[in-house]
Amino acid sequence: MSIQTFNKAMASKIQVELPSNILIQLLNSGLLHCSDCKCLNADAKKVLWQALLTSTAHTELSSEEQLCA
Repeated sequence: MSIQTFNKAMASKIQVELPSNILIQLLNSGLLHCSDCKCLNADAKKVLWQALLTSTAHTELSSEEQLCA
C-alpha cells in the first residue's frame, strides 16, 4: 500500500464496536475525545453517555486555581 493510499484510508470514517470499559479507558487516557464519537442508535447513546459520566467522575482538580469563581 502506498503512503497516499494509506493516508486516504486513514482520513475516512469507520464504524467499530468495542467494550464499554475500553471506551472508558480511551476517554480517560485522552486518546479519544467525546467529540470524536457519534452515536449510531439509542443503545450506543446510552453507553456513550454512561462512559462519559464515568470518565468525568474520575477527573479531579489538581488545585483550587483551576476553579472558576
